Amino acid sequence: MSESFLQGLYTSIDVIGQMALLVLLGFLMVRRKWIREDTLSDLVRFLIDVVIPCTFVLAMARSFSLEILEEGLVLVLFSTAWIVLSWAAGTMLYRILPGGDPQADRSVVAMMMISNSLYLPLPVILAVTPGHMHDQAVMYISMVSLPSIAIMWTAGVKLLGRSADLTAAERLKRIFNPPIVSFFAGILISFIPGVRESARGIQGGMAPVETIMSVLEFVSRMLSPMAMIILGGMIAGAGSIRGIPSRYTVPLVLIRLIAVPLAVYAVLRNLPVEPLAATILVLVAAAPPATNHALVARRYGGRWKLVSGLQLAVHLAALLTLPLWLSIALSSF
Repeated sequence: MSESFLQGLYTSIDVIGQMALLVLLGFLMVRRKWIREDTLSDLVRFLIDVVIPCTFVLAMARSFSLEILEEGLVLVLFSTAWIVLSWAAGTMLYRILPGGDPQADRSVVAMMMISNSLYLPLPVILAVTPGHMHDQAVMYISMVSLPSIAIMWTAGVKLLGRSADLTAAERLKRIFNPPIVSFFAGILISFIPGVRESARGIQGGMAPVETIMSVLEFVSRMLSPMAMIILGGMIAGAGSIRGIPSRYTVPLVLIRLIAVPLAVYAVLRNLPVEPLAATILVLVAAAPPATNHALVARRYGGRWKLVSGLQLAVHLAALLTLPLWLSIALSSF
């Protein structure tokens, strides 16, 4: 067994283990009543309406450029393709299988589409690449994440949220939610002279803007641990995963953790893609559903208990599948 295979195996298990401990912390805090249900709802709202927008504005102001977009176009196309194909496969599957709850079916399709494209893959890939390649790895991860972010906060909100009895104004408000507005706002301000330098803290920045960007950075540091703790609390309120129908768990694991990374790996084996980019594509394709699925479902009145339970089930399965895919990619490209 190659050294790169073992390194990928150990690193991915370590990162997933860290996330699992944070989820466990949130689970225990809710079960012991340290955090109550209404407080958890307020934390979800704070995360989606404040923390995630701060993160998106800062990330786009620091990194986005037309040159980077052009360089990472292949990564963007790959990510978009598997999201669209997963949506098509899930939609067809639940139209063929009778007897399901349409809202629950749509929620699971959303989970099939969008993986954890940033907060799990980024620390993993940085741990298995040399230091001089870290900036390139961050850029590649950012490019792969762009379609996931845009689709999660548009189509994903529609699929995961309660869609009945909404007025036209309410539907429009969901589309122009704080994360998607901040995402595009960050892209726009990245072209203002001095903003990128201020966001990066390098020469050429403007003092007032640097102060604002520093505050955004402080807030954005809460994102990953806070999301994991909230997910743990939501799992505590969702009940046992044993009650989740197999019509949801089995297709979700097969499509999200096996079929998508297998298809991406098979295509990349026959294309002249740079090894680091190919490894990142396989890693992101093999990642479990994004934590934001449960947050969006709770924020917009969807089936958050089902989504939270599925998050736990699929992340447990990912403890086995993700390290294997990463190790295969490291030893193949």
